[in-house]
Amino acid sequence: MFTERFFVEGLAHASYLFGANGEAAVVDPKRDVDDYLAAAERHGAKIIAVFETHPHADFVSGHVELAQRTGATIYVSDKAGAEYPHHGLKQGDAVTVGSLRVCALDTPGHSPDSMSFFVEDGERKVVYTGDILFVGDVGRPDLRDATADPRAMADALYDTLHRVLFTLPDDTLVYPAHGAGSLCGRKIGTAPETTIGAEKRTNWANNFPDREDFVRAMTSNLPDRPAYFAFDVVQNLKGAAPLSAVSRPERWEPSALRALSQDVLLLDTRSAEAFGTGHIAGSLNVGAASAMFSTWTGFFVAPGTPIVLVVDQPEAADKAWLELVRIGYDTVRGYVLTDGAAWSAAGLDVRTTPQMDVCDVKGWLDQGKHLLDVRTPGEWDEGHVEGAQWIPLPQLPAKLSELPAGPLATMCGSGYRSSLTTSLLERAGVKEIVNVRGGWSAWTTRPCAEPDAQDLFQARGLFHGEKAAQR
Repeated sequence: MFTERFFVEGLAHASYLFGANGEAAVVDPKRDVDDYLAAAERHGAKIIAVFETHPHADFVSGHVELAQRTGATIYVSDKAGAEYPHHGLKQGDAVTVGSLRVCALDTPGHSPDSMSFFVEDGERKVVYTGDILFVGDVGRPDLRDATADPRAMADALYDTLHRVLFTLPDDTLVYPAHGAGSLCGRKIGTAPETTIGAEKRTNWANNFPDREDFVRAMTSNLPDRPAYFAFDVVQNLKGAAPLSAVSRPERWEPSALRALSQDVLLLDTRSAEAFGTGHIAGSLNVGAASAMFSTWTGFFVAPGTPIVLVVDQPEAADKAWLELVRIGYDTVRGYVLTDGAAWSAAGLDVRTTPQMDVCDVKGWLDQGKHLLDVRTPGEWDEGHVEGAQWIPLPQLPAKLSELPAGPLATMCGSGYRSSLTTSLLERAGVKEIVNVRGGWSAWTTRPCAEPDAQDLFQARGLFHGEKAAQR
């Protein structure tokens, strides 16, 4: 038996090709499927099956295209309500792949239709657990339906662990659908795989004395849920269009942006520093250099929104396009290259966002101005600037009315999310915004001298028509 793992950074999504004796199967494929076809060819195997552990919420699966290109059968729980051609499975059903027997396990808890797939090949035993059991963690019970009570799923998850997965042999290898960084869990470890025995001993979800304590823990302090998750579930139940049918973005000249309707979003994918130096008014800054680019876009851009990218190079547009179509955002219409002079010449409104050094934050606050911290609850609890106001970034659009009047500086962990924040606030009509360069990381290591007249002059000068002194 061979197994090959494929991993998408940012989404932290893991998928697998496995097989034996000339036949192969893919578990939870990503949208772009050419990698599986090439790998199967290397192994001298034909892909005859595609296993979906559940209708995923955080990415769009390539299961339908893969089946169309190979003739493979798609297998998914008969509870899923899938609309594409498929074979529904129940607990204990088996599928043959070469010399391998793949046994379906009914494992609800992350979603009501979650399945795991157990494969035994001699002494080697493997289970593909999807989003139910991770390395050191378990799947969240709240992602499938934002309006449902997650306690029912948490209760089902308890039974899945103790009556199904933890009854497998301890030496069974566990291959989950996500790694560290995925929003489908909370404490996922960095290792690519684990074993049933290791998870029974060390997984935090196996340390509760009874069901009630388990359910309470699973439904407490859940991270924010990106709005696009519900959209992706629907897409995966229908089956996404082949990637070849999705248009790639073409280059636009700046003059074409003047005719953009309000429905078209200008998505500036550059760094916080580049965005601050000069950007087109109304653009949203989500830096594509971050592995979380597609996830942050999915938090704040509604699915189906026509998008035009701002990039430094054409190659950057191709990369951003691929990351967006992986979450089902197939409406990238074009891209425009960075050129402040050309933007101005085309009559576009070009704006700047001041970047504040962390050594000037105290002087800023001493002047009675405000600091907004947009980090996560865990980050805030670990430490924050005294006097800062805290609103986690995903919650900001719903809490704009809580922002104070007057000049506002924004802070996150590194300056990335706070720059995104400045663009959100600018789009909402908020004026006098500053981004704290380097964020909390820079604050905790700042080599600042005591504030002097120059520091106070710089903090006082922003937004009052004075030219800030050069440090």
